[in-house]
Amino acid sequence: MARPRDFDVDGALDVAVRLFWERGYASTSVRQLCDAMGIQPGSFYAAFTSKEACFHRAIERYLASQGLPAAPSHDAIRGWLRAITAPSRRGKGCLLVTSAVEHPLLDPQGQELVAGRLRAMEDFFALCLRERGERAKDDAALLAAAVTSIHVMMRSGVSSARVKRVARRALEATGLLADDASDDS
Repeated sequence: MARPRDFDVDGALDVAVRLFWERGYASTSVRQLCDAMGIQPGSFYAAFTSKEACFHRAIERYLASQGLPAAPSHDAIRGWLRAITAPSRRGKGCLLVTSAVEHPLLDPQGQELVAGRLRAMEDFFALCLRERGERAKDDAALLAAAVTSIHVMMRSGVSSARVKRVARRALEATGLLADDASDDS
């Protein structure tokens, strides 16, 4: 008979999110995950089956915790850019973007998971801009590139003021800054 788990899987996933976010996928070993989770390798493999599967679940848990907007609108895009340039994000960037940089080191399912979530962000932006017709896709691609760049800049220590200027310029370039006179980015 299998022994019941004596650890909190959700708590362990939170630890995995933190480690993958801080160290990256390739630089995080199963041993490090087990040590940080306070479990033995057997318990790790029983709960997650592999480092790759743990990573996939960590990415999903991370994204679920980000409070992404559900309703497509110009305000959703502006809010997204304000959120990612918040001082609390300084030095962190985004686990998804960090993982995209490691694309060649991920297993095929991890590669597709990360690429698919990045496509979903761009698709959401296009939906927010749907009234623009064909231009919506180009503007959405520009905004997605800006979001990705902002996350890399935040992780690499670029000043908050510089990052906010990049976000403001992305909004300006797509005509979204003019929609919101109260924007203070």
